Amino acid sequence: MNFIKTSFLSGLSTAISLLARLVSTKIVAVYLGTNGMFLMGQLKDFLRLGNTIGSFGIENGIVKYVSEYENEKDKLGDIIGTSFKINFTSALIFSALIIIFKNQIADFLQINFSENFYFLILIFSIISATAHTCFLSIYNGLNKIKLYVLVNIFSNILSAIILVLLVLEMEIIGAFYALAINQIFSFFINIAFFLIYKPFDVNWIFKKFIYNNLKKLSSFSIMAVVGPTCLIVSTFIVRDFLFDEYGSDYAGSWEAMWRISAIYLLFLITTFKFYLIPTFSKLSDNELKNEVFKIWKVVIPIIIIITAGVYVTKDLIINILLSKEFVLINTIILFHLLGDVIKINCWVLGNIMISKADTKSFVFFQIEWSLIFVALTYLFTQQYGFVGVSIAYFVTYIIHFTLLNIYFRKLLWLKKISSN
Repeated sequence: MNFIKTSFLSGLSTAISLLARLVSTKIVAVYLGTNGMFLMGQLKDFLRLGNTIGSFGIENGIVKYVSEYENEKDKLGDIIGTSFKINFTSALIFSALIIIFKNQIADFLQINFSENFYFLILIFSIISATAHTCFLSIYNGLNKIKLYVLVNIFSNILSAIILVLLVLEMEIIGAFYALAINQIFSFFINIAFFLIYKPFDVNWIFKKFIYNNLKKLSSFSIMAVVGPTCLIVSTFIVRDFLFDEYGSDYAGSWEAMWRISAIYLLFLITTFKFYLIPTFSKLSDNELKNEVFKIWKVVIPIIIIITAGVYVTKDLIINILLSKEFVLINTIILFHLLGDVIKINCWVLGNIMISKADTKSFVFFQIEWSLIFVALTYLFTQQYGFVGVSIAYFVTYIIHFTLLNIYFRKLLWLKKISSN
């Protein structure tokens, strides 16, 4: 399946996801304001961290090996069985940590309501999310894109409905409950579609644990855990810094800018999940070079058009998607958009390292990005004020992309393509 066809198939899912995010973001902006946006950003990052660690970071490994073993049923069943056991065990360990440190977590997330009951839901949410991710990774590896799309469509619609209803009924407390409950319902939707389409033998889930498969899958764990963890920790630090330095209006507006960014990048991100790792895993160096440049030829014009359109209509977007309370986004939107243009191209190169299990390099570049972004945020906000956070974002990606191209210089810029 080529990149264009994959993009087309992911378009329907993206459109529904986009609509769901637009509606839910608008409700959150109007009813919870910048402070609510700030608090939800903290909780969403915590859930992302929990889902990443809870799944042991093996989802990219699942995609790779399921794709490789698609026609070898015994090996395929073994890798699926081991994957579910790794996910379930890791999720239980993380759930235990939630119970042990629930007071500290509650203070950090500023939870002050039915604490014990909420953390019970949070534990079920983490376990459900890891199983849900495992199923989706298998669908991806098997190239069951239509099934993947259907699960995402129904999950996004239901999640948006639950979030809107609970925010209208309970405000910020409802939003906190919705974010946790939605992961549980997404898992139930996944199970329903699995029973309908039967993409693989359900008995494979219960096959015995194989240590060699753990070694194979865990080679991706460090990359999958370090990447999101670096991003989450750096955004935690920056968000808290903005809150302490400028207040919730500024921290909430910055969080809202990230939401806007996530919405218009959704199409490309979804396509990347479907296409890059399974494709890159199977290509030799010469083929890989051709594929990267082919993708760039498609991606670069698209992201430039999208970001230019967002900038031209920024006032309209803020008023329609958010509210006038988020007018501070105008201060940071230009450099954030410029950063996103470079960010997409960095992701293409980053997926090469993931697909080839180049762990050390991937970890280095993730840590490099986080350290530079946090350091430049402190530096530039002191010099330029609030806009400094988006200047830091832009400059960080310039440095990051430059370093990636230096690292891949032999693959992309020096190695000649064979005429054979």
